[in-house]
Amino acid sequence: MRGVAADRTATYLSREMEGPVWATDPMTGYLSKEEYLTLLKISQTINSLLDLDEILDQSLQLLATVIKASASTIWLIKESTQKLYVASATGEKSEEMKVIRLDIGQGIVGIAVKEGKAIITDDARHEKHHAKEIAEMLDLEIRTMICVPMSSKGRRLGAIQAMNKTDKQVFNHKDIFMLSVVANSIAIALENARLYRYIHDENHDLRRKLGTLEFRDIITRGEKMKKVLELAERVAQTNSTVLIRGESGTGKELVAESIHNASLRKDKPFIAVNCAALPGELLASEMFGHERGSFTGAIGRKEGRFELADGGTLFLDEIGDMPISLQATLLRVSENRSFYRVGGTKKITCDVRIVAATNQDLEAKIKDVTFREDLYYRLNVITISLPPLRERVEDIEVLTDYFLIKYIMETKRKKSGFTPQAMKLLMNHPWRGNVRELENAIEHAIVLGVTDEIQPDDLPLSLHEKDKVRVTYGDPLEEAQRQFKKEHIEKILRRTKGNRSRAAEILQIQRTYLSRLIKELIIQITPSATV
Repeated sequence: MRGVAADRTATYLSREMEGPVWATDPMTGYLSKEEYLTLLKISQTINSLLDLDEILDQSLQLLATVIKASASTIWLIKESTQKLYVASATGEKSEEMKVIRLDIGQGIVGIAVKEGKAIITDDARHEKHHAKEIAEMLDLEIRTMICVPMSSKGRRLGAIQAMNKTDKQVFNHKDIFMLSVVANSIAIALENARLYRYIHDENHDLRRKLGTLEFRDIITRGEKMKKVLELAERVAQTNSTVLIRGESGTGKELVAESIHNASLRKDKPFIAVNCAALPGELLASEMFGHERGSFTGAIGRKEGRFELADGGTLFLDEIGDMPISLQATLLRVSENRSFYRVGGTKKITCDVRIVAATNQDLEAKIKDVTFREDLYYRLNVITISLPPLRERVEDIEVLTDYFLIKYIMETKRKKSGFTPQAMKLLMNHPWRGNVRELENAIEHAIVLGVTDEIQPDDLPLSLHEKDKVRVTYGDPLEEAQRQFKKEHIEKILRRTKGNRSRAAEILQIQRTYLSRLIKELIIQITPSATV
């Protein structure tokens, strides 16, 4: 048998700091000064850095030099899908490796994680668990391999894998020891990161309730949204009027609140008004207040939202639904910062920054004479456009993880994550309701699900609709082309079972260009077999 499951690793004792570190197990040999110092440096790296990605990358690069591997990877278990993914990699195919997903128990890595035992082999090609299809897809010939699982407090976290000794030798028990030392250290860092995320999420919810959210609290990993937040952060330092545009559910109020909390007005009130929630007369009273007896039911004086927001920020949500009769009054107030209560004669002045938001086409409403052009230009000093969730697909996973933890804590339901089929539904859904719809779907699944893992049937019926095409009427040509490319490439890759060379041949493009498209379009390859 070529593969050996190691039930233990050797214990090493330092006899002399300047000399070798001798092993108590003669099979293992000893650590050289270089190997010992590298392990020490990895430990220092893990203890000195806060960024988990940086910890993984630097640790793996250092480790690869002393175990003399041509390629190495750190695999982690994603909580929401319970699948293994490559969090860090070295070697020629490091980027291509990052699109692979493994089930626990599949492939050599999956077996090591499932059984909690290190695996070492001198020829992976003859291992029954080795997936030749993946190796072929990546143009990666794997011979010698070693894989050590990572765990903490009984929780499986992932594995460290090294492939192909550069000196044409085989991996040995000393390599298992070195990988195990690093695996234990990284497991502690992962556990600390999990604890930090738990505290961060609780802090996020608390800050939301207290009204102190800032831009760093908005969850995103996509470049498109990051650029939007960078613009909003710059705008926050000014007193300029801001118009936030975006579809319903994209987080317009969240961004408006963050602008306020990052501004010099953060110690003053943030007051929100939904312009679509009330008819004209009641909306005027809500915004500007009223005097006693000014209309039926006005039994006393009432301060309006402008007065309440004095010194702070007034958020006018759904400004496109404001009655045109009230728009002239808003224009005067925004220019003069003064107004009269409904039924009042005393001029009231206020220092208020206006942030407005809409999901409507204001330019079309101007043409229809349902929105004043002069008010439009008054509000549209600085425009911030929020992308819909279908244009930031890379954020679906991170948002799913956040909402999963949030509603597990709120409902006290035990959930380990999503099945691959459920996660596929989440990734493929067009999300016309954007982040709000995604949050509702996760809460729905956690409340109604009866198993530890969230199943497809636990998700709302709207996610099961057959039409999964994300391109809709009115989408820009560039976005329509992008979605078509993605769906067509995904179809070809499914047909070729993930074989990029064959797919590139069918598409009549270079394989390197296909790899770049896969990365740019965020295409997840789900091959029929796994490494």
